[in-house]
Amino acid sequence: MSDKPNSASTSDEIDLGQLFKMIANGFNRIGIAFLRVFLYLKKNALILIGLIALGIIISFVLSSFINKKLKTEAIVRPNFESKDYVYDVIVEIQSNIFSQDTAFFQKIGISVEDLKGFRVDIQPISDIAESKDEAEQELEYLKLLQDFKEESFVVDIIRSELTKKSVIAHRITFTYIEAKKGNVIAEKLLNYINGNAYFNKIIKTYRENAQLRINKNTLLIAQIDNLIDNYTKTLLGDTVVRPQGSIYMENESALNISSLLSLKNRFLKEIEEKKSELTEQNEILSVINMGSPQVFKKPFFNNKFFLIPTALVVMFFVISFIRFLNHKAQQLEL
Repeated sequence: MSDKPNSASTSDEIDLGQLFKMIANGFNRIGIAFLRVFLYLKKNALILIGLIALGIIISFVLSSFINKKLKTEAIVRPNFESKDYVYDVIVEIQSNIFSQDTAFFQKIGISVEDLKGFRVDIQPISDIAESKDEAEQELEYLKLLQDFKEESFVVDIIRSELTKKSVIAHRITFTYIEAKKGNVIAEKLLNYINGNAYFNKIIKTYRENAQLRINKNTLLIAQIDNLIDNYTKTLLGDTVVRPQGSIYMENESALNISSLLSLKNRFLKEIEEKKSELTEQNEILSVINMGSPQVFKKPFFNNKFFLIPTALVVMFFVISFIRFLNHKAQQLEL
């Protein structure tokens, strides 16, 4: 009976010893693999350095033959729910540039020969998708405004917030080679986007309605001013000493001056809003800023001074690995 515990402990010691031995062998293999990689790199260091230098020379030679690209960035704002139209028409323009559609660009007044290296891209400036924290903060903000829902300023705040969410500024990037013609082509393409017949009808109707509202509000404000002025004169006339025997009747109902002034202020505010809208929303795309030509800089990993040397080094490793596999296969055949 006493020999059984001793044999169990001896078995545990053997298992632990084997485990530590396996761990040591694993570290040894990792060390040997690292040394082999180091020796391989040391053996082929001159070749790798030569390939990197060759790649840089090739990149430099290619850059001397290829013209540097320029770009113009236009910050725009789509109006009248035209965002989908703007995205579709830019895809159409880029597709026609790729296919060299002569008839399409003749209508715009652009020569296909001038579109060499030209490209159009669009992207929203701000992120449309909101984070969960931002959404929760806005919900709390709206809950606070609910306590003041009877106040007029709450409506203005909600309207302003909805306008910010619904209208997002976009950046249109025009990439080209010739600096003199690039900006001219970009402006012609923007004019083409703003030339849609359907949206131009909407803009015409919108501007007519806005101007009609401004004229009506102006007339109503003049009537309110006239009423208040006449009422003030009537009150002043009542304070004058009247001669004996004169008969006059009191006003049946007095004007509510406070309500009239509040109504006048609302009309004035609506006029200001309509004038602002007429200034900002006079085209399908409101151009907030049309930038000047600048050098188009590619990301580092898309730069040919990085890509060509890397491609040569990767090709060398691939060839070396294939040779290694071929050598092992020959050993198996023997």
